[in-house]
Amino acid sequence: MANGGAWVAALDGGGTKTAIALADRRAELTILPEGRGCNPQDGPGWDQVLRESLNRALHRPGGLAAVVLGLPGHGEVPAHDAATRDLLRRTLPVPYEPMNDVALAHLGAFGDGAGVLVLSGTGSMAVARGPQGVVRVGGWGDVLGDEGSAAWIGREALSLATRALDGRAPEAVLFARALVLRLGPQAQGDFAPLTWLMVQSGTPRSAVAAVARIVDELAAQGHEPAQRLLWRAAAELARMARVAAARAGLGASMSWVAAGGAFRSVLLRDGVARDLGRPPVPPQMTTLGGGLLRAARRAGWYPDRAWAARVDAQLRAWT
Repeated sequence: MANGGAWVAALDGGGTKTAIALADRRAELTILPEGRGCNPQDGPGWDQVLRESLNRALHRPGGLAAVVLGLPGHGEVPAHDAATRDLLRRTLPVPYEPMNDVALAHLGAFGDGAGVLVLSGTGSMAVARGPQGVVRVGGWGDVLGDEGSAAWIGREALSLATRALDGRAPEAVLFARALVLRLGPQAQGDFAPLTWLMVQSGTPRSAVAAVARIVDELAAQGHEPAQRLLWRAAAELARMARVAAARAGLGASMSWVAAGGAFRSVLLRDGVARDLGRPPVPPQMTTLGGGLLRAARRAGWYPDRAWAARVDAQLRAWT
């Protein structure tokens, strides 16, 4: 039985941004303004971001029929999950389904099929679906892990720069100077990486993750320390993918999809492809597209392939 409401919504939350899109029965799309990150593990303010994003969707004329949410950190910390469930229960008067944001990305990439999604965004993990079920590897956060992620790349680069600046890594002095220069006027004095870090607003993890883009730029310009950092990151991501695939019962020839902003780096993507022995396959749908399709099914709309294709085409054009 179909639920009332003119729209279904999908929310894709992360450590640095929260995106939300709506689709109607004709597959017409509305994309709402992005919010900041909504990861409870990053500290206060996540709940306000999530509530504001959902309220913008709820206020669309015609109302909502169902919502699917990909939430960062979902299923990891019981206290955070309880707070999220309470917020959703108080905010959403329609059917909804929360899941981990990487599980949502896997849904978009493979539908209900087999394969490995390798995420390298602010954090990192690999999620595999196979004969032995769904397996997750990584995603332990920037203090305990997240190897190969943008935050890991940024942290390793800043750490290398500090060692170079005080004489412990003389081979990386030119890299360190170039990195500090690109950090901007907030990086000053003999302890420039530290002075830069101390004045970052918002979540330090996001600021450190943004350094990964600088590392990629320097790697493209021929800085060998930056190149080696990206190769190390690729090796860590490939290791996650292989372990996840094996535990899920997939063979060595498994299909994999690259997800997350860090994969904008050609060096990183090519490095993972080299280590896994094959390039990534294109995802079946975008993350939000997979969420909207699932939401439409939850609403009882019985969306067909044409509906899904039209929604996803609009999302790809938007991104």
